[in-house]
Amino acid sequence: MNNQIFIPIRDDNDTTIIQMIVNIIKSLIYEINGILLQIITLLPDNRFGIRMRRLYYQHRIKRMGKNLNILSGAIIEFELNEIQIGDNVNINHGCLIAASQGEIIIQNNVLIGPYCVLRSSNHIFSDPNVPILKQGHEFGKIIIEHDVWIGANVVVLPNVRIGKGSVIGAGAVVTGDIEPYSIAVGVPARKIGSRN
Repeated sequence: MNNQIFIPIRDDNDTTIIQMIVNIIKSLIYEINGILLQIITLLPDNRFGIRMRRLYYQHRIKRMGKNLNILSGAIIEFELNEIQIGDNVNINHGCLIAASQGEIIIQNNVLIGPYCVLRSSNHIFSDPNVPILKQGHEFGKIIIEHDVWIGANVVVLPNVRIGKGSVIGAGAVVTGDIEPYSIAVGVPARKIGSRN
């Protein structure tokens, strides 16, 4: 009887092949997820489409409250645990909510009008001798407090808190904090009134 134990010897070529296979599988998963996102985004705004979008994002968002309505064309981009969305939030057609390694918190009863952009990171562009594309990003945080209405085509930039009960007029660019119960409009957004 032969009591020898066979131990396979792996060389660098085996490791390279295994790594190649792993990279191909990761690329396929990434591509399939991108295709699925495009399909989910284009579904109609009936009960089925809204449920499918909710289901798609359910396990990808750190916290997703009840009654989240994401309409067609809206895209939420993030890495794991970067976005929290409260109860009764409506995200209208064509919105882009992109955490991109920053953080976005949307509290309860928030209305986000069509074609808004919430982006919690920005390109670094301080060195004119280096292409902007190669300077990286700086990351921030966006907080949208309870009962806020963000009008159509609003842009919200990093490191912004929009206070409870505020209204942001269509086309505004929010670059700084907005006090609670404010009415703000313009580029950059400025308080023009109050709701209380």
